[in-house]
Amino acid sequence: MSGRARYGFMDWRLLADPETGLRYAGECLDCGERSIDGDSADDAQLWCLKHAGMSGDKHFKLTAFQPFDALPSAALGPRAT
Repeated sequence: MSGRARYGFMDWRLLADPETGLRYAGECLDCGERSIDGDSADDAQLWCLKHAGMSGDKHFKLTAFQPFDALPSAALGPRAT
């Protein structure tokens, strides 16, 4: 049995969503529970403090991330230099 495969390659670009901005989330390293992500680092830290008070857990991390889209370059037009 033989088969054929055809591969196509294209350039992709990563584009940050300018309307979203950075997002923040708190995560408990003891139990794995995680806050809902939002646009405020203070809210994520407050979630960690509330969780510590309710659960007794003591180890947390704060994550900041930027949502982005991956789009084929051809769909975006010529690359600006």
